[in-house]
Amino acid sequence: MDFKRIYSSSKTYIALLFVAFVIILFTASMAYYQIMRMQNLAEKVAHTLQVNNAISELSTHSTLAESEEFRAQIQNKDENNTVFDDYVKDGETILNTLEDLTQGNASQQIRLAPMEALLDTLHDELQTLAEHPKESITSVNASEKAKKSDINFTLYRIRNIRNQMLAEERLSIKKTREEYDANKYLAPFTSLLLAFFALIVFILAFLKIYRNKLRIRQSENFLRSVLATTDNIINYYEPIYDKQKDIIDFEIIFANECNRSYLGLDPNEIMGKPVSEVFPFLMLNGEFQKLVECFQQRKKISLDREIFAKGEKLWFKSLLTPLAEGIMVTARNSTAEEKAKEEQLLLNQRLEQQNLKLLDHRAFLNNIFRSIPHVIMNFESIRDKSDKIVDFKILFINDKISPITGDLPEEITSKNISEIFPTVFESEIFGYLRNVVETGEPTSYEVPYTAIDGNEKWFSARAIKLGDGITLTTREITEEKEKTNQLVQLNTQLETQNSIFADAENVANIGSYIWYLDNGEATISDNFYRILGYEPNSFTVTFDSYRKFVHPDDLSTYNLLGEETIEHGKSKVSGYRIVTKQGDVKHIELNGRALIRHGRKASVGVIVDVTEEKQNSDRVIQLNQELSIQNSILTDAERIAKIGSFVWYVGTDEIEISDNFYRMLGYEPKGFEASLEQFAEFVHPDDLKTYEHSIQKSTNDLIVEEHRYRVISKSGEIKHLKVNGQFIHKDNRQIMSGVAQDISLSIAAEEKLRASNMELQHSNAELESFNRVASHDLQEPLRKTQMFISRIESTEIDNLSDKGRVYFKKVVNAASRMQSLVMNLLTYSRIDSKHEDFELIDLNEVLEKVKEDLSSTIENTGAIIKSEDLPRLGGVSYQLEQLLNNLISNALKYKVADVKPSITIQAEKVHSKQIPENFFKRANNYYKITIIDNGIGFSTEHSDKIFEVFQRLHQKSEYSGTGIGLAICKKIVENHHGFIYATSELGKGSAFIFYLPA
Repeated sequence: MDFKRIYSSSKTYIALLFVAFVIILFTASMAYYQIMRMQNLAEKVAHTLQVNNAISELSTHSTLAESEEFRAQIQNKDENNTVFDDYVKDGETILNTLEDLTQGNASQQIRLAPMEALLDTLHDELQTLAEHPKESITSVNASEKAKKSDINFTLYRIRNIRNQMLAEERLSIKKTREEYDANKYLAPFTSLLLAFFALIVFILAFLKIYRNKLRIRQSENFLRSVLATTDNIINYYEPIYDKQKDIIDFEIIFANECNRSYLGLDPNEIMGKPVSEVFPFLMLNGEFQKLVECFQQRKKISLDREIFAKGEKLWFKSLLTPLAEGIMVTARNSTAEEKAKEEQLLLNQRLEQQNLKLLDHRAFLNNIFRSIPHVIMNFESIRDKSDKIVDFKILFINDKISPITGDLPEEITSKNISEIFPTVFESEIFGYLRNVVETGEPTSYEVPYTAIDGNEKWFSARAIKLGDGITLTTREITEEKEKTNQLVQLNTQLETQNSIFADAENVANIGSYIWYLDNGEATISDNFYRILGYEPNSFTVTFDSYRKFVHPDDLSTYNLLGEETIEHGKSKVSGYRIVTKQGDVKHIELNGRALIRHGRKASVGVIVDVTEEKQNSDRVIQLNQELSIQNSILTDAERIAKIGSFVWYVGTDEIEISDNFYRMLGYEPKGFEASLEQFAEFVHPDDLKTYEHSIQKSTNDLIVEEHRYRVISKSGEIKHLKVNGQFIHKDNRQIMSGVAQDISLSIAAEEKLRASNMELQHSNAELESFNRVASHDLQEPLRKTQMFISRIESTEIDNLSDKGRVYFKKVVNAASRMQSLVMNLLTYSRIDSKHEDFELIDLNEVLEKVKEDLSSTIENTGAIIKSEDLPRLGGVSYQLEQLLNNLISNALKYKVADVKPSITIQAEKVHSKQIPENFFKRANNYYKITIIDNGIGFSTEHSDKIFEVFQRLHQKSEYSGTGIGLAICKKIVENHHGFIYATSELGKGSAFIFYLPA
């Protein structure tokens, strides 16, 4: 962009500016002159008006002395009257004002000279008048009139001077008006001319400024585009001053977008902020002083700085340029240049190091060439006219060629290989070498060669392209070739063995491993993976990663295995359990040994899955334990149950009997040699035929029937034996296995039971007889007694004395109690243990019937009976009704005086093992039914006594009853194969608990 178009020649503008300045100065001076003249005229008019005002005040002052009212005020003798004094002060003030205003007017000063004397005379005359008391007008004497006349004359003279002064001021105003009229048009004309010229200058300046503004706007847009597209950071700073006008910081006025690109700073956000906040690094290393120096000395300064931004190191070359009110900083990113310099420096350093190394390597190579057994050759390509390689020239060859070909290096150097090694062209070797040069790909090959000693030797050659030739390194591999052949054979054998070993691992469920002790790396065989439940090589194995397969309970064993193996190379741990991928638990046994493999300490070994053997072993141990336990139990059972076991080998005389069988015969175990013949000697002579018959029948039919016979023990004691058994095969032989039980006590018990049954039948007959007596014979006289009591009560009761009536009442009570006693005895005796009439009974219905029977007592006592849901169980309906009736009646009877009875009935189902009470439990589950009351209770020591017949805890005068009710309850519960007991505490109620089979 042509920036010269933005401005014109400065000479033209200077000339025009000078002309405009002269015209404006002339016009302004004329306007100033007119304004000053007008100002003087205005000041004269103002001064004249001030003089007129002062003269008017003087006139008013003097006129006031003519007022009778004023004169009366000054004649007032009041102490606080200051009218005259104020009047004198006003006159002096007015006179002083006139003197000041007329300083430049000599004529007025002449007129004012007698005015002061006249005012003093006036004041004196007024003071004289004020000294005479105030009197009425009619009493005024000639003297006062003379004084007033003097005052009036003085006032006349004052007015005369005043009029002269006013006349002169009027004349001054007239002259000033004439002068104003003569010049009043010149000032507006001059102002109009100045305004017109200023308008022309303004229009011209506006047009020029507008054109320049358009050009500046274009320039600004161009500059903005330049700033937007430049790769440099361009910022403009203005200084910040302290109170001493020292620069303490710079404010960022402008920042371009490169701040965002390079530094990650938003230009809009950093503009207006101090440099120390946005670029704190500028305050370091004297860079801030450079900014101040650039601004104050108005000179350009260059800076190189290194900063860290957006996580990387950047270099910038900054140019500080002073502008009108600040400095412009242009920072060019020189990171690439600096990096290039660094890289160049590093490359130079590396080059120097490589040169030094090259010299060392050259010397080193020379030594190597002399010391190594390899033949090293360097060939240069020889090409024909078509640029095809037809031969190679030997540029270098070391002295190791001599023992092979007999040639000296210096003799064959610079010769062609077709001359020295013609066999190269007879094989594919030449093609290899030419291909290396043409493709640049190195190649290796092996070739036989007949040495000067006539033996064929093998050589390995490596050809690498170097320039337009090759470097060929050859070494003898005759021995390696032989070893390789041997190794191939060994590898073949090893592959065969590995295949056999893999098959053996699968068959024997074995896995192998190699565990490197330095870092825990491990390799395991394919079958090891399969034992873990995975396919081979499906994951990488280490000592730590393998830990996840170890059973949680065996982790400590596994850790011990690792610690001991790392420390000692072996471990005492021989096995542990693992959990496979499928969740199966397997038992692993392992055996390993330490060795050095590839220079690293390792443990190599095998693992065996012994899960099945372990399970079988555990099963055998378990079976042995069970067998031992069973044998122990059987031995104890034989001794307790008086049983002996035996084994008879059918068809022979051979038998085996248990230890307890020996004891049953009165001998210690193995006390004699057991046989059928020997055992027959113990059989009772009267039962010998039975014994022989059972043996004969068992032998013929191979069926054993239970039979009994007697034996005579060593001590002569006769014992009854019950024998039974079965035929089985053992070791391909038919045997009879059986037991013999000593039932001598059972036989005696049966005899005793038979006698007891006879006594029981007799007792039952007597009880039946008692029932008949109680129900007929005892009740007959009791009914007659009650009948006569009833007749006496209805006909003769009134004839009895008071004492006779008391006796009669006791007879009535005794008869009633006798009847209850008889009925309860009948009830108790009729409860038997027969269960033919057991049926399923709902206790809830039974309870409702009992509550209905006791409804009057419940109502009279106000009792509250709460009941849970009661069960359904097997039993005799009327007996269970009698049971609940007796228990609830007792709770109502033995209540606390003045306290309403509260009875709670609870039920729950419990297992027989949960019942702490000791009684014979026939069922697995029982219903526990509890009846709780708030009655008088009883002492715990009577908890068993209350269930006995005719046992009472209270006198019959305190509580009625026969003492049989709870005995009936106990018999009913026992008849239902249950158990009943009670708990209580005096004064705190009772709880009756009974269990009935569920």
